[in-house]
Amino acid sequence: MTTATIGCAAAAMPRVVRVFLAFLCFALAGYAVLGRNFAYLGYPPLYIGEIVLALGIVAALAAGNLAAAILNGPGIMLALLMVWTALRTVPYCDEYGLDAPRDAMIVFYGFFSYISAALILQRPAIWAILIQRYKRFIPFIIFLAPIVPIVGYFSSYPVVLGQPLVGSKWGDLSCHLTAVFAFALIGFARLRPIAVLFILVVELVAFTQGREAMLAFMVGCFVASIFSPDHQVLRRAVAYIGVFAAVMAVAAVLDIQFAPRQGERTISVRQFVLNATSIFTRTDSDLVNPTKEWRLNWWSDIIGYTVKGSYFWSGRGFGPNLADTDGYQTSNLEAGEAPTRSPHNANMTVLARGGVPALVLWIATLGTWLIGILRQLVEARNLGDEWWTGAFAFLLAFWMMIVVASSFDVALEGPVMAVWFWTIHGIGVAALVLHRHRVATLHGGKLRLRVGSA
Repeated sequence: MTTATIGCAAAAMPRVVRVFLAFLCFALAGYAVLGRNFAYLGYPPLYIGEIVLALGIVAALAAGNLAAAILNGPGIMLALLMVWTALRTVPYCDEYGLDAPRDAMIVFYGFFSYISAALILQRPAIWAILIQRYKRFIPFIIFLAPIVPIVGYFSSYPVVLGQPLVGSKWGDLSCHLTAVFAFALIGFARLRPIAVLFILVVELVAFTQGREAMLAFMVGCFVASIFSPDHQVLRRAVAYIGVFAAVMAVAAVLDIQFAPRQGERTISVRQFVLNATSIFTRTDSDLVNPTKEWRLNWWSDIIGYTVKGSYFWSGRGFGPNLADTDGYQTSNLEAGEAPTRSPHNANMTVLARGGVPALVLWIATLGTWLIGILRQLVEARNLGDEWWTGAFAFLLAFWMMIVVASSFDVALEGPVMAVWFWTIHGIGVAALVLHRHRVATLHGGKLRLRVGSA
């Protein structure tokens, strides 16, 4: 697969599809590098995410293959979930205004899945085009995305046009950096040693700031290493682990630690160990335990009034502020902080707002995708098709990392990670159909896609 071939395939697409793909890639890049600041581009209530979504719907309708994107296992489950979500949203629109559809976007960002699947099924070359563009974006993820969070941690967030530039959250940043790592482990790119070292150092910082970052890294690297078609992956993984262990050892011996701004966790090996152990047991840290207990208590209450209570079928609906209704509001509203609205777990958000039926449909939507990807991955491996094996492995690793991160933080409730997640979900749906019917893309049969260094 050459750049010229990809360029010819892109030129042959309808203009609206080419414009949408360019706009989608721009939006995904902005979300990865600038995080929430990029998400607020636009004019309320139409932000950049809604604009891209509207353009995507137009492009998908022009492509004319939406039926194929919907009429499959994951697509049908997502459609049923959307219908139930709409039923639990419309009754609350009068009382809560735009908060109702805004809360429902945790499901309705799923339209990005239908859009990406429809376009790829109509023109399979788009699959290869997106991989090539992702490869070109890797240096920006590695060296630009961490800048604002790191600067904000050590001082105060820079102010641009009167607003603090907060960048990506640590959990989101870890997902993106680990995805790059997985991309390399699978064999789609070669990372220079300086890039590997930089990723590991930033990941170490992220690990001290949140458990979700650590878990995402572990899941992503594990999936990529297990399913990679590259026979040298284990040797490279061991080398990376050795580098990481060396960095940790040096930091521990020199007792390197950085004092945080108020409310932040210390960057140190000790904090890393506390976060790691707190996943499985209770610690003595005053910073780690309260947040863990706050989540667990809230999740327990949600299960109590849905699975075991009067909100079994209905949930509280999309619109009410769950932190207020459940008594877990932690934001200082008098100081102008944005109110907490969700219980830092996408599954619990769906359960609390849509009841048990919504959770069942949510699990069915994700589960059918996961099972389908695993089946096609195993089939591709048995057929000796390294390109498809690597492609499915990368999709699976990235998708699972976001699912893990969304189980400990507010991730899928907003566009910053939701647009990435549902786009990956849709690409996976298209890949399932293409591989099942042996549709040719531009990857050149069984030849491995070696996209060079990043």
